[in-house]
Amino acid sequence: MSENKRLTQEEAEHLLSMLKKSLADEIAFPEKGASIEFDVVGSEKKDLFATRIYRGRINSTKYEIGARIKKDGIMLLELHVNPNKTHVNPDGEKLTGSHWHIYTEEYGRKQAFPAEDIQSDHFVENTLLFMERFNIIEKPSINYQLELL
Repeated sequence: MSENKRLTQEEAEHLLSMLKKSLADEIAFPEKGASIEFDVVGSEKKDLFATRIYRGRINSTKYEIGARIKKDGIMLLELHVNPNKTHVNPDGEKLTGSHWHIYTEEYGRKQAFPAEDIQSDHFVENTLLFMERFNIIEKPSINYQLELL
């Protein structure tokens, strides 16, 4: 994302709350150390987003799911799942464990919030939770390996 490109809080909230649908009918979860990406279109049809799922190479229960505006790369929502990860917020507050990044006008995506409802070994359920939080009402079907369950 260009550091000069910013959204107002109103624009960010509008894009986050907008109903969306996946342009992919089906996705397969990534192998260890890999990522997949699929496009999502907003209800206003002019808004296109990319959703990316990354899975840790060494620890497969560590993963990140993010959604960004496709045309300018602004990350709107991210879920970092890792019980040992520490994130330092702009005010110096330290969060340990899984957390959300939700775009704000003041901090962009630098501010994190605890994800207490997340269990790191529930990859499928957490991915669906992310899609719900990003308001993807028409979700792709998900193919996953048995080792993820």
